[in-house]
Amino acid sequence: MARTSLRSNRGAILLNVATGLMVFIGVTAFVVDYGVMWVGRGQAQNAADAGALAGAVAMAFDTNGWTDRTPTGPARASALRMTQVHSIWGQPPNVNVNTDVFFTGLPAAMCPADANGLTPCIRVDVYRNQARSNPLPAIFGLAVGLVNQGVRATATARVAVANASDCMKPWAIPDKWTDNVDTPQDNTWTLDDTFETGVTQGNTWTPYNPPDVYQAPSATSTGTGFTVAEHYGTEVRLKAGGPQDSISPGVYYPVRLPIYGGVNQGGDDYRYSISHCNGLAIPIGTVLQSENGNMVGPTSQGVADLIALDPTADWNPTNKTIINSCAQAATPCAPKSPRIVAIPLFDVALYESTKRQGLPEFKIVNILGFFLDDIQGGEVRGFLVEAPGLTVGSGPTIDPRSSFLNQIQLIQ
Repeated sequence: MARTSLRSNRGAILLNVATGLMVFIGVTAFVVDYGVMWVGRGQAQNAADAGALAGAVAMAFDTNGWTDRTPTGPARASALRMTQVHSIWGQPPNVNVNTDVFFTGLPAAMCPADANGLTPCIRVDVYRNQARSNPLPAIFGLAVGLVNQGVRATATARVAVANASDCMKPWAIPDKWTDNVDTPQDNTWTLDDTFETGVTQGNTWTPYNPPDVYQAPSATSTGTGFTVAEHYGTEVRLKAGGPQDSISPGVYYPVRLPIYGGVNQGGDDYRYSISHCNGLAIPIGTVLQSENGNMVGPTSQGVADLIALDPTADWNPTNKTIINSCAQAATPCAPKSPRIVAIPLFDVALYESTKRQGLPEFKIVNILGFFLDDIQGGEVRGFLVEAPGLTVGSGPTIDPRSSFLNQIQLIQ
């Protein structure tokens, strides 16, 4: 009887071991394979986020990026390329550029279309699952019947209108106006015009009829000012002016920019503001003070310092793009060329009226993106471009058609 009892105990121990082993394999499968899935889920989300952001950047800053929405266009092609460099457990995700990378207008409150019906949002879906024939591996799950598993992720990025810059240069230039007073009379705004609303004879101010007219851009109107569609890539040559000079598109006025702890003052601060980004967001609506003294020397020195940060960058007039920039190198020096800067546009009508009272005001009504090409004979030469910006306060204050500054936002 004792021997029979011993044999029964041995069988029970073997059964317990087998049961425990199955439980252990099941728990291990849950822990390891479930962990594989969650790590893969995070990697898939990274790929989707990167693709959406790359697509939005191309929409905002590449030539034809906003209008070319075909599968081979800048935005969708950039989004696809970026997803493929973000692996999910050693393999790129499956992304069909025709169906998984698309422009979305929903929800409309987050992605309002422009005047041409083009949405500012791009969505990217990425997959590594059974349906796309690239499932995640199941390591211990095979023992419990789990053959494979999969993940997917989606992300949406938006090109938002920015209303501020933390890389503004201390040059205030006049916004564009409607030119009704001209010699010769051609009623066309050109780079050699001046803003004229009337004439002072003795102590009498006599307005012209009709005068030159300026209207600042608003949230729903471009006003009379610069627009991206009309003026992107325009060459601009700026020469230093002062309060005594007539308002002209070819004249910039040295101004004092806000900096941490106050405003810049003197040649050293002025030069530094040209060669560096001051890091303080200056929004549309800010009133700037005129810089005192002759700033021709500090301007030349600051521009030379700025060009030295990206000495090989050049402008391609055919494609209206920047080429040979250190930002385009295999190891980029920066997200964008350091020579892409922001220049404030001031309210021409306000300046003209306050100038007659002896206290001219430079009120920022828009901010241009500007690729600084060179400086010759004291003239700063560059091209109007789009540039990264910031959003300060409740949101955009100007029509998207007038905005040369964009901010890329990941919204979903």
